[in-house]
Amino acid sequence: MSPGSYSYSPVFYFGDTDYHVDESDGYVEVKVWRTGTDLSKTASVTVRSRKTDPVSAEAGVDYMGISRNLDFAPGVSQQTFRVTILDDLGQPVLEGTETFELVLRMPMNGILGEPGKATILINDSVSDLPKVQFRDAMYMGHENSGQISVVVYRSGDISYKSTVRCYTRQGTAQVMMDFNERPNTDASIITFLPGEVEKPCVLSLVDDTEHEDEEELRLVLGSPCSESPFGASIGKQNETLVKIKDDADKAIIKFGETKFSVSEPSGVGQVSLVKIPVLRVGDTSKVSVVRVHTKDGSATSGEDYHPVSEGEKYYNISHINISQPLTSIRP
Repeated sequence: MSPGSYSYSPVFYFGDTDYHVDESDGYVEVKVWRTGTDLSKTASVTVRSRKTDPVSAEAGVDYMGISRNLDFAPGVSQQTFRVTILDDLGQPVLEGTETFELVLRMPMNGILGEPGKATILINDSVSDLPKVQFRDAMYMGHENSGQISVVVYRSGDISYKSTVRCYTRQGTAQVMMDFNERPNTDASIITFLPGEVEKPCVLSLVDDTEHEDEEELRLVLGSPCSESPFGASIGKQNETLVKIKDDADKAIIKFGETKFSVSEPSGVGQVSLVKIPVLRVGDTSKVSVVRVHTKDGSATSGEDYHPVSEGEKYYNISHINISQPLTSIRP
C-alpha cells in the first residue's frame, strides 16, 4: 500500500475506550469498527489482551487472555467478540475494580485508528460483596416451644467480620402478648465472625393458657456492616414470615375414664345412677359445648337403661358429671 493511499484506507478502532463488566457476568462483549469510503475488500485486524501497568487483573485468574484475528468480509463494518471473565465463585474474594487492556495490531487492508486500545474494568462489588439474607421465606413454630430459631445466611466474601440487625414487625401476633420484641436497635445485632456462613436469629415466644388461632409476625434484616473496606449488603430475602401455632392450649373434651362399673338395681322399678365425669383440658376461658349420647352394647336402651342425648355447656370449668340412670324393668 503506497503512502498516498492511507487516506483512503479503511480504519479499525474500538467502539468504546472503556467496558464495564461485573465479575459474575461471565463475559464482556467488545465491538471493533471498520469505517472508510471503500469497504469492498476483505480485511482483518488482530486483537490482543495485555496487563495494565501496574498489574491489576491477571490473565488466567480474572479473565481468559486472547489473541485472535477479526475478519471483515466485503461491506462489513463491525465485528463483535467476547472476552471470558473468570468469577472466583468457589471462594469469593472482594477485590474492588480490576482492569486489563485490549489492543489492536497487524491490520490488513486497513489502518489502525483511535481508540486503538480499550480498557476492561471488572467490578466484583455486586457478586463478592458480603451479603446477608434469610435462608427461607417462612418459618413455623409452636407457642409452647418457647422460641423460634430463624437462619440468617451470608454469602460473598466472608473473610471479614460482618453484622446485621434482625428485628421484629408485629402482625396478628402482638409484642408482649405473643412474643418478645427484637427492636430495630443494636440490641438486635447478629454477628458473623470471619468464615461464618450461617447464624441464628432467635425469637422468644410468650406461652399462655389461652388458645389462639394461628398468628403471624415478620422478622426483618437491616443496617448491614462489615470490616471490609467495601461494606456489606442485604439480599433479596430481607424479610421472613413467622407463623405461631397454639395447638397445646386448644380445649379438649373427654371422659374421665374409658370404663365404668355399676350394679343393676335389685328390684323391679328401682333405679341406680352412675356418675360419669366429662373433663375439659386446655383453654377453659371460653364456652365449650359437647353432645353426650348413649349407644347400645350388650345392654339395651329402654330395657336396661334410660337413653341420654343432650348437649352440655362448660363455663370456665374443667369438668362436669353426667348422671346415667339404670332401671330394672324386668322381673
